[in-house]
Amino acid sequence: MTSKERSLAAMAHQKSDRVPVDYWAHAEVNKSLMEHFGLQDYESLLCQLGVDFRVVRPRYAGPELKDESGQPVSLFGVRSRGTYSAAVSNVPLKDATTVEEIEDYPFPSPDWYDYSSVAEECEKYAEYAVVGGAWSPFFCTACSMMSMEKLLIAMAWYPKVVECLHTKIVDFFYEVSRRQFESARGKMDIFFMGDDYGTQKGLIMSLQMWRRFVKPHLARLFDLAKSYGLMVMLHCCGSIVDIIPDLIDIGLDALDPIQVRAAGMEPEFLAREFGRDLVFHGSIDTQQTLPNGTSADVVAEVKSRIEVFGNGFICAPSQVFLPDIPVENIIVLYETAVEESS
Repeated sequence: MTSKERSLAAMAHQKSDRVPVDYWAHAEVNKSLMEHFGLQDYESLLCQLGVDFRVVRPRYAGPELKDESGQPVSLFGVRSRGTYSAAVSNVPLKDATTVEEIEDYPFPSPDWYDYSSVAEECEKYAEYAVVGGAWSPFFCTACSMMSMEKLLIAMAWYPKVVECLHTKIVDFFYEVSRRQFESARGKMDIFFMGDDYGTQKGLIMSLQMWRRFVKPHLARLFDLAKSYGLMVMLHCCGSIVDIIPDLIDIGLDALDPIQVRAAGMEPEFLAREFGRDLVFHGSIDTQQTLPNGTSADVVAEVKSRIEVFGNGFICAPSQVFLPDIPVENIIVLYETAVEESS
């Protein structure tokens, strides 16, 4: 089977020649793995590991992302410091209490991207499952713009402000994705977006608040992808078991990254309760097994996941690979996934 055939079979809960695999890593990990294998580029690394997915997104062509002091900022004007988990160093809407303040804020434009190469890139990776669409972390973006504490308080005190902020952010992501899907001309397979609603122990907000302020926007993005014939995969960290039925209800096909040490996210439970409706992408534990375990521990975990999740499984880490994970454990993950399920 080609990588595309194998991956789409898994997305349809159908048997394939082996379990498909995916890869997400910090830049330092990419460099270490390329040095280990003697490779010169990222694409060669994906081929070396047998990765079945390729990401296609438009090229940024907008204004330089810097503030008035020359410091780098995000699309939404947020300045941060750090690397993997960047700390926000300015909070532009921290004092906002009115809808007018949100509407007056300078949000980014979908015109800031060049979509002309999307179809060509999709064709380049025709043998792989092509993933695309705007990443769309609208709740996390709102947190960075207002601060998480103030955003959560505003859900109770200033709900219209939160609704307006989320709508403005999602309007941008929606249109960026729509233009990508249109430009792909049917050659893109999966809309993969990400946002985080969970902690190690449970949801960041109440289920009622999530249903009011988050679910309708997710449904809107999912519906857009479905209208172009794409399947939908959502990245969401932490313990999110309470919202999984709602996610299925609005059309989710696959869930990532399956943070297995978070409360209620045990693989056996998830497979039993939701395995008929969801594909599971990820779950190889980056909190303990990969950074602290032996190669034998990794082998055992990969084999267990393949057995527990069955045909509806895409083998990948439970979070992005970070530099604290030994290169040898990453390599054995992919070797085991390919060899064990072939």
